[in-house]
Amino acid sequence: MDTVPAINRENLRIARENMGLSSVAASKKISTSKKDLVIEWEMGDASPTWAQVAKLAKTYNVPELLFFSTSMIEKHKVIPDYRVGADKESDENVKKLINVVVSRQKWLERNLKEEGWSKNQIQGSGKHLSSPKALADFISEKMGIDIADIKKLSGRKNALNYLIHKAEAGGVFVGKTISYHRLEVDDMRGLFVSNDYCPFIVLNRKDALSAQIFSFVHELAHFFRKSDAISNSLDFRSADRRINPEETFCNKVAAELLLPAGDFMREFYDKTGIDEISEVYKVSKLAVFYRLRELGKIRRHEQADLEEEIQKETEENLKRKAEQDAANKGGNYTNAMRDSNGDLFNRVVSSSYLENKIGYVEAANLLRFSPEMV
Repeated sequence: MDTVPAINRENLRIARENMGLSSVAASKKISTSKKDLVIEWEMGDASPTWAQVAKLAKTYNVPELLFFSTSMIEKHKVIPDYRVGADKESDENVKKLINVVVSRQKWLERNLKEEGWSKNQIQGSGKHLSSPKALADFISEKMGIDIADIKKLSGRKNALNYLIHKAEAGGVFVGKTISYHRLEVDDMRGLFVSNDYCPFIVLNRKDALSAQIFSFVHELAHFFRKSDAISNSLDFRSADRRINPEETFCNKVAAELLLPAGDFMREFYDKTGIDEISEVYKVSKLAVFYRLRELGKIRRHEQADLEEEIQKETEENLKRKAEQDAANKGGNYTNAMRDSNGDLFNRVVSSSYLENKIGYVEAANLLRFSPEMV
């Protein structure tokens, strides 16, 4: 098979590093050879075939033309990985998702600057606050979030939409994973990627809505602290060394905002009480349990059994949700992508298309569906 006549070796290396892959791991993905072919190509000792270039582009989640362009690929900033017990095999899928977000941010930043948008002034505005409650109150004030409003809403979907609407009004772009991202809840619950003009929060659609609500406020805490992160934990025990202190802090912020301590006046709560709180406040039973345990509202001798019971119930609910999602795979693709992109991103792209600033193909590539359907 013919090899390519010339290739941008630096772009080969940067694209691989952006995916977090070693040259050996990348070689295994595109060839059955035991040789480290990728490092040979990057060093200029050999050249790939056209078929291998196509495989590399798919593995690195970039267009093939970038390997032949004189323009250099920008090296992505490192997004801190605060996940607990995540399957390392999922890292590649997480990196692909980050690549999608960063690519969108590059387009958005250029577009928004041309439109005269100013930098997001809310992002990072709470990093001076060292108390979770102080930051929770600050977020509520700046975003106009009222826990009383959330309690009045019917259903968790409406509660999540309420929070997303408040965030998008503050210039935060909010998206959700979709099936082809191939990310399970244990792989990632939430992701925050900062940008001066277009900060992004991504939630895992496979998670329960109640857990998405908690994760979303957790990511809002990252936004107000301007601390990029990938996370998957709902726990906030300071003594749990597996959980990064930044994640513990953001979980506590979410708990303070969604489950205010002053609302829980009983001396102790049992499973029935946890179920009732979960229903009223729209957050998961596991998050309620962790919050009440932190407040000393769960009897010590009941904690282990109660946590195990709720975790099993959570796993069963996620399994049922996965089965329902699988059964609904034949749903409307455009609707799924519209929801995955997020309303703010859809509006910005659609506006550029309707004002003839970008063509149909570019808009469709950004949205991954026809811009006429926005």
